[in-house]
Amino acid sequence: MAKSGCEIARFLYCSGVFEEEVAKTYNHIAETTVVMNVKVFLKYIADDSYKHAKMFKALSGYPLSFDKSCFEDCEKVLGGLWKNITENSKKIQEKSEINNHELLKLIDGLEKFEGFVAEEYLTALNIKTIELMTLETGLNLEPYRMIFEWIIEDEKRHGQILKTIRNLIIRSTSQS
Repeated sequence: MAKSGCEIARFLYCSGVFEEEVAKTYNHIAETTVVMNVKVFLKYIADDSYKHAKMFKALSGYPLSFDKSCFEDCEKVLGGLWKNITENSKKIQEKSEINNHELLKLIDGLEKFEGFVAEEYLTALNIKTIELMTLETGLNLEPYRMIFEWIIEDEKRHGQILKTIRNLIIRSTSQS
């Protein structure tokens, strides 16, 4: 396969690994938060992120079409985004309990992150990746474009859910 084909597959595969890390983080926050009615929303976002991870990995064609060396070092593929999420994810996953104050700080950061992912990471980069993949392989673009649009919609919905979570936390804190 041409070098650019390997690059596209690497990008998609690393996007899948990235989404998987995001899902683990949301899941961990859900398990460790003391705000019970927030858990369901966080689990919902985690489930969506796991779904996105599976889709990106499937679109990459790995392990069927490409040499494993194509998929090494996702930090080089996704740059600062990769480094930032993996470092923050590790810090979050070390916590055994997350109180309301910590949860509010996390939610603020996650809202910014989800907005960034929806607008930049997924919208710009992945649509261009799919267009390149189509040109190179002759695949019909429409089914893939539709999948990416659904993922983008999910990411925007995640931002809305995080706003709802923030409001729930603020209400529960003011009632305490």
